[in-house]
Amino acid sequence: MTEDFLHYLWKNKLFDTSDLRTTSGELLRIVASGFHNFDAGPDFRQAVVQIGDITWAGDVEIHIRSSDWFRHHHEKDEKYKSVALHVVYEHDVEVERQPGEYYPTLELKDRIPKGKWLQYQQLVGSVEMVPCCHHLSRFEELHLQSLVSSMAMERLLRKYEDIMSLHAQCRADWDETLYRQVAVSFGFKANASAFELLARSLPYKILLRHSDSALQVRALLFGQAGMLDLPHVDAYYDNLKYEYEYLRYKYQLQPIGRHHWNWLRLRPSNFPCLRLAQLAALIHKTPELLRTLLDCPSIEQYQDLFAVEADSYWETHYQFGKETLLPHSVSLGATAFQLLMINTVVPVLFAYYRFFGDQSKQEDVVAMWDQIPFEDNKVTRVFRDTAFPQRTALDSQALIELLQCYCKEKRCIDCAIGERIVRDVGG
Repeated sequence: MTEDFLHYLWKNKLFDTSDLRTTSGELLRIVASGFHNFDAGPDFRQAVVQIGDITWAGDVEIHIRSSDWFRHHHEKDEKYKSVALHVVYEHDVEVERQPGEYYPTLELKDRIPKGKWLQYQQLVGSVEMVPCCHHLSRFEELHLQSLVSSMAMERLLRKYEDIMSLHAQCRADWDETLYRQVAVSFGFKANASAFELLARSLPYKILLRHSDSALQVRALLFGQAGMLDLPHVDAYYDNLKYEYEYLRYKYQLQPIGRHHWNWLRLRPSNFPCLRLAQLAALIHKTPELLRTLLDCPSIEQYQDLFAVEADSYWETHYQFGKETLLPHSVSLGATAFQLLMINTVVPVLFAYYRFFGDQSKQEDVVAMWDQIPFEDNKVTRVFRDTAFPQRTALDSQALIELLQCYCKEKRCIDCAIGERIVRDVGG
């Protein structure tokens, strides 16, 4: 037995509720189960239960055994004084509220439908990455699409919380918030943390002051990245280093250090030097990035905005001083643009409009996910042979959320599909 399953049963009253009695023999009627509390304190808040002739409004705490109350040290926590009913799978000890008075307790051991418990065990014990994959044929497409839509919104709201936390760190500066998020996105997975450190070490307002000079923007980014610490490489490098030394002294900057950057097992197009040069090109081209994004009415205009190319030096280099045999593209590719839109632009604009209470604009931003192709990566490929919709980035973001936050965590009964599978089973 698990507490999660007991929570599910209590919330949905999916146990035998006939002739309910407390462990002391008093008649019990559940008027309202309360709302599930995911923060500190009792499991369900504002429940209403009738015990004997008295109706109690309070909280409900759920455990596998009554003695878990002491194992979790609730007797020392004032938040649990408001508990009106203790719900347990097995009652093994009385829990005292105060001398001579005990918490009313409901034991569920003989009231749980065995079929539901067995089905739940099969789901959470499945070796499949998607435990419900063999049950999906019974669901209509509309039902699956509803789950996907809710998962996409859940993912976006979770990203909203992260962005608002960053926004607070940036002293409520939306330009700085966007800049840091964009910088991280240019690092993709391999160098996201290094780009984050870089952005934190180099405030956007400094870059903005020098955005009219492509040379100075490049010098600031490469210098703060710790890549201008060698005595001599070539004329291009020396020019950047000379410019950076002046700017570093002017703003008392401290670079992050070359060791933060990852070069191993990367495609040359993802090498940090090229990505830094592309980020510099974006800042030089569109210094007022947030204002420009807010004025873009279509995906096509966003694509034009992010159609940046590193300067010509990088057409024959992936690293300083190492010339390639043939020239190569230095533009931000289609896949990189799509990832930038999915993981940065949409979440930041959604957070911005939610912060200012513009519901219509929030809906417009969410709709942008539906205009971007479905992502093909190792997470989304897990769903390749399932019946889940796989058309746009809204679907792929939803499925990533589903796998990472529900399937992997075996939170089947917190998912609408898993909950329905268990609920439909007889006793």
